[in-house]
Amino acid sequence: MLNENWVTENFETDLAVAYQREQCEEGKKTFDLEMHLHLAHVEMLLKQGIISKEEAKLLLGALLNVWEAGPDIIEIREGRVDLYSNLEDYIVKAIGIDVGGKFHIGRSRNDMECTISRMLCRAYLIDFTLSVCGLIESLIKKASDHVDTVMPGYTHHSQHAQPTTMGHVLLWGVDSFLRDIDRADTCFARLNKSPMGAAALCTTGFPVSRAYIAGLLGFSGVVEHSIDAAGSRDFALEMGSVLSIFLSNLNRLSELLLVWNIREVGMIKMAGKHCSYSSIMPQKVNPVGIEMVRFAGTSAYGSLSAMFNNLKGTTPGNGREPGHEDAFLAGIIEAAIPSASYMGDIVADMTVNKERCLQLAKEGFSTMTELADEMVRSKGVSFYMAHKIVSKLALLAVDQNIPCEGITQDLVDGVAMELFNRKINMTDTEIKRAIDPVENVKHHSLPGGPSFEEVKRMLANRVQKVAEIRSDWESRKKYQQSKIAQVKVLANSIIKD
Repeated sequence: MLNENWVTENFETDLAVAYQREQCEEGKKTFDLEMHLHLAHVEMLLKQGIISKEEAKLLLGALLNVWEAGPDIIEIREGRVDLYSNLEDYIVKAIGIDVGGKFHIGRSRNDMECTISRMLCRAYLIDFTLSVCGLIESLIKKASDHVDTVMPGYTHHSQHAQPTTMGHVLLWGVDSFLRDIDRADTCFARLNKSPMGAAALCTTGFPVSRAYIAGLLGFSGVVEHSIDAAGSRDFALEMGSVLSIFLSNLNRLSELLLVWNIREVGMIKMAGKHCSYSSIMPQKVNPVGIEMVRFAGTSAYGSLSAMFNNLKGTTPGNGREPGHEDAFLAGIIEAAIPSASYMGDIVADMTVNKERCLQLAKEGFSTMTELADEMVRSKGVSFYMAHKIVSKLALLAVDQNIPCEGITQDLVDGVAMELFNRKINMTDTEIKRAIDPVENVKHHSLPGGPSFEEVKRMLANRVQKVAEIRSDWESRKKYQQSKIAQVKVLANSIIKD
């Protein structure tokens, strides 16, 4: 039975206090971004002649003192719903209401919150991309070490399909994660716009310069429409989707490594530092590092779903619900960035058993497609006929326990006679070459194929590409850091003038 007393007399007040505590703690996490915004806003007010130089000096001096002291200097007062509101009280108390009261001219918490959220997304997207670069570099290094490590390629989770190489498979991961970076790049371009000047909904009557403050904050431009600027959070949905798609790709790589690491497969071995022990079975080495990475994806998908559900019933414009998007997105960020870095370490530290890889490539009849292809190329039969012959041949070999390398001209011609009343006349040498996994791989030299030379070519291309990407995103990070320095230098120059 429900407890009818669970709603206390102070239920509404308790909710308000809890919300205030949550908002103030979130504000502390973005304190540096908020202070960057405040200095830029005051500097813009001065440039536009909305406040005097003396007023700007007092405001900037107080703000610099707070920035240096940190957020804990701000007294949190009951009824002031977030860190900013308490900061405003602090500024008014420090320099007086006549000047401190001008701190909020021409803006709203709505455009401020959306701006800080975009600044936060921008910073995290840079860190995310650089982490993915590190993962790609680990994959490229390991792939380069195993260009000629022949192994079976799988389809349908567990079925030997065609021979490939470890380098070729790991290169799949490289290209998957490069696409994730492409998505991050286009996402960055859309979110790197400033909402400031939109105010609550319909801009302001003060002659603020939206372009000037956007430049001080390191944005490439402004979100033009004021309702869109002050109330839209689709940039957060997009970023959450970009990170979640990355985690999906990462989970596929995780699953691959788990399968390769199974003792019965034994193509790779996880480093001990990424594993754990059993509490009861002393011989066990559990690959818990990979399992942690897989769970990161699970938690991120839940957060992304919550983001979509949270916004689906809201009208254009700001409110309480959109403000919660940042917390959901933070959960995805906290899953994606460390997972990328950690997976890079796992790949770098794993050991590959080349002999076991080749042994498995020789089993499972993964070269039989090439045998059928060779019949078509050198003997002039149709692929339909070759497919039927080789399919029957594989079944016969399994039933009679004949290994792949035990297939002979007599077996091939026997099956061909049974099915089509004709011989193929492939020699034992031709058959042996067709079913040799190493020769098989070398033969698949089309663009994107697993041949040693083609994989080397692709790897060289990816090395250059990821180097360019890293340089670009590191430049973006330095640029944002320079903007923080710029507003501080400008503030000090105004104070000293």
